[in-house]
Amino acid sequence: MIKTKYSVDGSICSTLDYETNPNKYRGLITCLECDRKAWFIKGFTTAKIERTACFAAHHNEGCDASTVILINDDTDSEQGQDDHIATSDIRIDLDKTNTNSIYISESNDKHNEEESDWNSSPNKNATNGSSGFPLNKSLKQLLSNLCKNRDYAEKNQTITIVADSGRILIDGLLKDFIVPINDIKHEDVAKLRIFWGEINNLNEVDGDLWLNYGDYRKEPSIFMNSNLKNELIRNFKLKEISELDGSDVIVVGNAAVSPNGKIIIRTGFTKYISFRRYRPSDSASIGD
Repeated sequence: MIKTKYSVDGSICSTLDYETNPNKYRGLITCLECDRKAWFIKGFTTAKIERTACFAAHHNEGCDASTVILINDDTDSEQGQDDHIATSDIRIDLDKTNTNSIYISESNDKHNEEESDWNSSPNKNATNGSSGFPLNKSLKQLLSNLCKNRDYAEKNQTITIVADSGRILIDGLLKDFIVPINDIKHEDVAKLRIFWGEINNLNEVDGDLWLNYGDYRKEPSIFMNSNLKNELIRNFKLKEISELDGSDVIVVGNAAVSPNGKIIIRTGFTKYISFRRYRPSDSASIGD
């Protein structure tokens, strides 16, 4: 997409509009057709690829405005596994988690007047070869399974999350701890929970980082102070923090409510958070 709807007044927001005034549009743009939350992707250039700026969204199925192929970085979900594996208990050792780098590119500040002819991406299938009981998973695997099946936690699995000190952080039924970021209830506040959902956009204020579900003024955000932000950039090998726009996220942490009613999620370490990241497919090389 190269045009979106500005939800405040229904006007059109182009890629140039957004890049000129991101603070105005951040978290407040949607697909013109299916009205799903959209985010901005900078134009970039690599050794093989040159792409103009565009918008992306997790479109409703069949949306005609879906023009960018998004590839996620799934490598280890349970899709396609036997049912007894998908319903097995879960153990996550946070000291065994690791992160992966994502694509590296350089901004080229390019925009386009015409839509591309890219199509929506099909789901990328991946399987987990584990067959033990309980399954030893990472947060990333748990996130992948939740993204593929929102009812994944309704199979009466138990979950145990262990810190690197050996201390048990969470132990009980998975469904009692899993909380969608867009559906945080009063009983979830000030308690250790596993929050998951989409990051639509992010912004930095005085060196601190806010990962936003949508409208950064009102809707839930994950807050990281400057030290934790720097660890995130280093541990996830990010060239730019904006590479997390549009990602799915899972985080072990606590939610609080600000004086103006905004829900803010905090966590203590980057090992308590993981992402299912998206990038445009490298389907158009320089000169194409």
